[in-house]
Amino acid sequence: MDARSDEDCCADEFFRRLQGLRSEGHLTDVTLCAEGKEIPCHRLVLSACSDYFHAMFGGAHSESKKEKIEIGGVTAEALQLLVDFAYTPKFNITLDNVYHQFEAANMLQVKPIEDACEKFLINNLSPDMCLGTWTLADKLSCMKLSAVARRFALKNFEEVCATEEFLQLPVDFLKTYISDRGLHAKKETQVLGAIMLWTRHDLKHRKMHLKELLGFVCFSRMDQDFLKNVLETDEVLRGVPGIRGLIKDQSRHGKPRHIQEVDILLLGGITGGYDPRIVNHDMYRLDLHGDTIDKAPLPQALQFTEGSAAACALGNDVIVTSKSQAWRYKTSLNSWTQLGSLKRGRRNHGMAVLNGKVYVVGGDDNLGSLFDVEAYSEKTNKWTKVAPLMFAVSHFGIATCGKKLYVFGGYWPGLYGRIDEAQCYDSTQKKWDSAATLPYAVSHVKACTINSKIYLVGGELDCVLCYHPQEEYYEEMARRLGSWRSWSECSATVCGSEIYITGGWNRITIGFDVKPFSTVQCYDVISDTMIMGKGLPIPVYGHHTVTVSKH
Repeated sequence: MDARSDEDCCADEFFRRLQGLRSEGHLTDVTLCAEGKEIPCHRLVLSACSDYFHAMFGGAHSESKKEKIEIGGVTAEALQLLVDFAYTPKFNITLDNVYHQFEAANMLQVKPIEDACEKFLINNLSPDMCLGTWTLADKLSCMKLSAVARRFALKNFEEVCATEEFLQLPVDFLKTYISDRGLHAKKETQVLGAIMLWTRHDLKHRKMHLKELLGFVCFSRMDQDFLKNVLETDEVLRGVPGIRGLIKDQSRHGKPRHIQEVDILLLGGITGGYDPRIVNHDMYRLDLHGDTIDKAPLPQALQFTEGSAAACALGNDVIVTSKSQAWRYKTSLNSWTQLGSLKRGRRNHGMAVLNGKVYVVGGDDNLGSLFDVEAYSEKTNKWTKVAPLMFAVSHFGIATCGKKLYVFGGYWPGLYGRIDEAQCYDSTQKKWDSAATLPYAVSHVKACTINSKIYLVGGELDCVLCYHPQEEYYEEMARRLGSWRSWSECSATVCGSEIYITGGWNRITIGFDVKPFSTVQCYDVISDTMIMGKGLPIPVYGHHTVTVSKH
């Protein structure tokens, strides 16, 4: 038995004896009371576990001398579980008890339980509990949880409106919710429908709020024939004083919501675990809610075998390179055109657009990793070699920021394997230089630029890593969701201030096979929050996603 196991046994024995003292009532010197239940315990143990009790028993408070202390504001069950934690540092959080436990831990200042409840709620957000979580987080001044729950509720508006929680919302909270400009309503008619649904749930007491709530609806974005029909058939809406004037008065309309008019294209990828022959040969067009708008086969000549392809957006078109081939997808025409061939075939490479020019960078071939970088000229339909990389790498992150192109980490099999180097191409100097070294060696990461900062996700990272090019330093941001390495070989694309991180894989415990995921993690750079979105239509890894404008 090793030293660590000895320590574990000693700790277990200590807590077993401590629990025994409480069970026997030996040396207990205080009784906590809640909802008529009495819990004998030791002041010393409570003080060691809770800052609240430490202050209560260590100061001049009257409770420091009392034998029985009534604890208001917590349930008997929640108090019992917190006391149990003080004697046996084990805690079982469930969907049934998490709200009461979180509130009790916050009030009694039991930080480990408070943090555990917050993490549990973030990882288990769903449409039927996000509003309650948002409300509780605001009440407890838990800003991070509030921001995460708020974003989830805004992004899943349609599903949230179908829950009992929505129907029970206080009117002031409903105003806050539907007036948020980040509300992801596909159509303004959904906002009107939600207001009417909430009102009818308790028409007698809620009818008085209807006119004010309708002030948050942007009627100018709704079909006028639809509005005319609704006014003719809906007695409740027709009965609102001044409703016709409200609809016509443009100055009274709610502000247009800032929902990006974009979709996400998903191309290629591996769907069959570790078998590179099971490939996705389709291109999916998804909206920001995760719904599939369209699905079409990729050109047969375009090879999307494992690691063969890379993709990037050029304007509202998509450029794809695979080995030595190059293709352009015109979104406006929904058509593919083959471009001039690359000078060198490559796999596991990267692509980015800098100053309107497409660059294909690094990768590998049968002989090893490549230094080569090529740039595409639309004028000549040809690829031209430019300055080579400082380090020949594959499986790296690539992004542009300002007038520079950045390459982060990757594989350099001939020497070090995974590396922590960052390389930077200056388009004015036409040469590569070193950028700030990564805090650790990474590969298979994805890089996205928002507001002059570059965000790295995927690969071996446990969290989003933000690179500040001007100051040349890295900052750890929100942690990823899901299990260990659940976003290896994921893809990432930018939509406004959000990064949509899709798919990836995790190694199956037994054997060497891997399990592809259909998960979508959505990271917001403004609030530094990560939420889980609606899953992809297929589990996939090694794929590519690109953001394009709606048709």
